[in-house]
Amino acid sequence: MRGLLHDLGHEVTTLSYLVEAVRGDVSLPDDSGYRLELLSLELSRLQDIIRHGLNGDVAGEAGPVDVRELAAQVTDLAQAAYPADVTLLPGPAAVITISPVLLWRVLSNVVENATRAAGRSGTVTVAIRQAGTTVIDVTDDGPGFGAGPPGDAALGLRVVTALLEACGGALAVEAPPQGGTTVLVALPAGITVPAKAQAGR
Repeated sequence: MRGLLHDLGHEVTTLSYLVEAVRGDVSLPDDSGYRLELLSLELSRLQDIIRHGLNGDVAGEAGPVDVRELAAQVTDLAQAAYPADVTLLPGPAAVITISPVLLWRVLSNVVENATRAAGRSGTVTVAIRQAGTTVIDVTDDGPGFGAGPPGDAALGLRVVTALLEACGGALAVEAPPQGGTTVLVALPAGITVPAKAQAGR
């Protein structure tokens, strides 16, 4: 596994260099430049995951993380990558002590599962709220939990559950009979709300 991660790291680094070379092209349309920015961000996160894996620290080092900022990045990437409409709702800001790599893995897995369930014309919303701790709700309007298209959703949720348990968080799933699913990601306690926190993105 370490050898595989090592080789993947080299490939991702090469892709990052290629992306940076293209980003320097001033003739690119604005939309292409924006998508390259998102691609660069995703590659950077992937490099972090590989580096932590090589060091035997899968979760990554904890530090202050702006939850809304990270959620906005994941939402922007999902909006660009998947056909479903993915939106981050207005809400409170919060900074918590957690590994940014761990939170990125958790949220990207949950949002990807939701977009797959929602389908091409579906919607996915990401909401951040305070309920004794910071909770991220990811809701899709798909057919319901377990009734969506086949994929790796079950594996993704097992990974998410294990990561959250490792840092003191938790995961729950709400699937009403009328369809749709909400995955609740409860982050570990230790919230620091910035003084300039405002509702909105």
